[in-house]
Amino acid sequence: MLNKLLIIFLFFSFNSFACTQLNNLSIYSDDTKTISLNYIQSFEGNKPNVEGQVFFEKPNLFKIITYNPFQTELIVNDQDVYRTDYALNETIKYKLKNIESQIPALLLLKSRQQVCKFLKDSKNSEFISDVKLINDKEKLKTISYLDQFGVITQINFLDIKLNDEIDKKIFDYNKETVLIILN
Repeated sequence: MLNKLLIIFLFFSFNSFACTQLNNLSIYSDDTKTISLNYIQSFEGNKPNVEGQVFFEKPNLFKIITYNPFQTELIVNDQDVYRTDYALNETIKYKLKNIESQIPALLLLKSRQQVCKFLKDSKNSEFISDVKLINDKEKLKTISYLDQFGVITQINFLDIKLNDEIDKKIFDYNKETVLIILN
C-alpha cells in the first residue's frame, strides 16, 4: 500500500512540477485579457527571417500579421482559422482543430495546463517537436522548436503589451480576397 501511495505521489508531483517555467508567465495570468507583440522568426540555414505582429484577446480571438518577407495574415476567430495570402489574393478557411498543432504561436491561446500538455505531447508530433520556451521573469521571450522538415526554428517576441485595448475588427478576415473553405 505504501508503494502505491509513493508511486501516486511521484506521478502527481512530476506532472505538477514538469511545467514550472509557465507558472510566472504573465501571458497565462487570469488578469491578462489582451496581448499584442512584435515577433521575428528565424530559421537554421539560409531562409530569410519572418517579421510581424500578434494580437490576442482572450479567450479565442487571435491574429498574426506577417510583413516580411511576404504579407500574410492568420486569424483565429473562435473555432475557425483564416489564412490570407495577399500575393495570391486568397483566404483559406480551416477548422482550428485540424491545424492547431502546426502553428506554434497558438500556445498563446491556451491555458497554462494546455500548454504544459502540448509541450509534453510535442515530443511525438509530426509537425512540431522539441519545443522550448525561454522566458525572462514574467515575459515570454522565445519559442524554439524543430519543424516537420527538421529545421530548428526560433520565434523571438518583442514589445509585448498586456491588456491594451484592441479593436475587434482586426479579427475579421479580409473579405476582398477569394475565400476557399477547407474542412
